[in-house]
Amino acid sequence: MKRLQQYDVFSLPVPQVFYDAEFNCRGAFTLQSVEELAQSIHELGLQFPVVVQPVEEIEGFDHEGFRWRLIAGHRRFRAVTTFLKWTEIPATVWSGLTDRQARLFNFTENLERQDLNVLEEARALGRLFPKGASLREAAKELKRHTRWVQARFRLLKLPEEVQIKVAARTLSLVDVEVLSQFETPEEQIKAAAEMARAKRRGRHPSEGKPGRRFRYRKTKAQINRMIAKLMDYGLDGLTTRALAWATGSISDDEFEEDIRRESTTEPAPS
Repeated sequence: MKRLQQYDVFSLPVPQVFYDAEFNCRGAFTLQSVEELAQSIHELGLQFPVVVQPVEEIEGFDHEGFRWRLIAGHRRFRAVTTFLKWTEIPATVWSGLTDRQARLFNFTENLERQDLNVLEEARALGRLFPKGASLREAAKELKRHTRWVQARFRLLKLPEEVQIKVAARTLSLVDVEVLSQFETPEEQIKAAAEMARAKRRGRHPSEGKPGRRFRYRKTKAQINRMIAKLMDYGLDGLTTRALAWATGSISDDEFEEDIRRESTTEPAPS
């Protein structure tokens, strides 16, 4: 039987563990959520130790008096130190991690526990890939589908006001895809507010008609792209329908179906 040093668990003095809320991909916690966890730990015990790394392995670490940096288990740490007043905490010590590896571990550990909301996931992605990355590269490193990564990168490009609505589940990632088609932050914020109001009233945000996709007047760029598509198909008999689509009276799917139907219709014999 081989002993794996990296998984050793120690009882560490709490004052020697450096807690950094900015390092944690979840950021700050509400006291209520931490208090509920503390009650559970008080009744059932700490089911999983926290994870730390030696501070001497962290480049540029300049906080005196600490021997370890907390890299996973921030809510557990806050729960037992703030509410249960523990002076020591069970911890697994991981050595040989770069700062990026530590942050990646923090992110994936929270993903596996399903502790993050979608905005926290998106912001953690932004910190892991501050200079950008291809969807394939990011998906491979995180062991997620490219669509999962793309949706969260798309969310990061929206105004903070919209991001907060998504984090609160007032809007969904499907809504994010729609909002990303608007060209300016002002348009995105206005559209997001309309969508949220419609959902609060129990209606699909499309003029109150159930089962229809959410629609707005098209932007100039969207209209130009559709004109180019019509020209590619050699279609010039859809002017009225094109105007209806541009003003939002018919959906993208309906107009796309018109294009497919017209492009496959054989001309009448002369």
